[in-house]
Amino acid sequence: MKEFQLIDEVMPQAPPAGHATVMAARNRVLGAARRRHRPLWPKAMLAAVAVSAVVAGGFVAVPLLGGTAVQTAAVPQADAVLAAAADRLAARPPGSGAWWRREMVQVARVKTATYTVEQRVRDVLWASRDRKVGYRHQRGPAFAKPLTPADEQAWKDAGSPGLCDGCLSGKTYFTPLKMTLKPVTELPTEPEALKAEILRAKDKRAPEAWLWGASAWLLLDAETTPATRAALYRVLAGLPGVRVENGVTDLDGRTGVALTYGEAPARQQIIIDRDSGQLLAIQEGDGSSAYVIKRLGWTDDPAPKNSTFR
Repeated sequence: MKEFQLIDEVMPQAPPAGHATVMAARNRVLGAARRRHRPLWPKAMLAAVAVSAVVAGGFVAVPLLGGTAVQTAAVPQADAVLAAAADRLAARPPGSGAWWRREMVQVARVKTATYTVEQRVRDVLWASRDRKVGYRHQRGPAFAKPLTPADEQAWKDAGSPGLCDGCLSGKTYFTPLKMTLKPVTELPTEPEALKAEILRAKDKRAPEAWLWGASAWLLLDAETTPATRAALYRVLAGLPGVRVENGVTDLDGRTGVALTYGEAPARQQIIIDRDSGQLLAIQEGDGSSAYVIKRLGWTDDPAPKNSTFR
């Protein structure tokens, strides 16, 4: 270090520094140098740490070099995600058109000893607004294929047997409510009132089982309004035995928030888009069987002539 030699040259009138003064100054200079050379984390790295901490859930204080901390935002709980999705759905207009149309794909994954086959069949339902025509239905065609390349190879090794013998021969429809009290388009949009209305038509099943089955039918096979559908989500979320789960993926790979009832192999899940609140799928069992929604809402496109009455 030549700092004090420089001082002597430019300030010859200053008295020589003592040994203690020199050592103290040297320590201050070296300490400052060490602080200047302390490694700094790039902002991108700090952001990545913060994001990783948020994913773990809850408010997280991320320690940074230098003794400071950044408090991240909390991960929304599943109940809050569902409530926000229901709010967005309830704000949507009822829609217009002569026909209510629900298009879905029924999916089943069937496991053999060495490979898994995925079976699919298209299922479309129409309901006329004036109810003069009633429900019309179109189904098919069905097709099947090995689920993965490994399953395809195992299937070939097994002699390439038929994949769709009797596959998805018919949809098991939820038992419709006997809605003699009012049409489904006029059902309440307030959860408690809706719950009471549905229970007025209850059969001998337990109230929770009846409400779940009736709500699943109203969501999947009935022209309920967006506000009523949102109220159904809230009714189901409050039932004993129903839990709300975030980050659930349907058989088409879409991720949403789910209402889950029961445990596998009898488990059922209603999977909801987190942004729009729209129904994505109703999934059953261990997740290998599902009704995957492709389109749902009112349209002026008429039901095809080759559709059948229901």
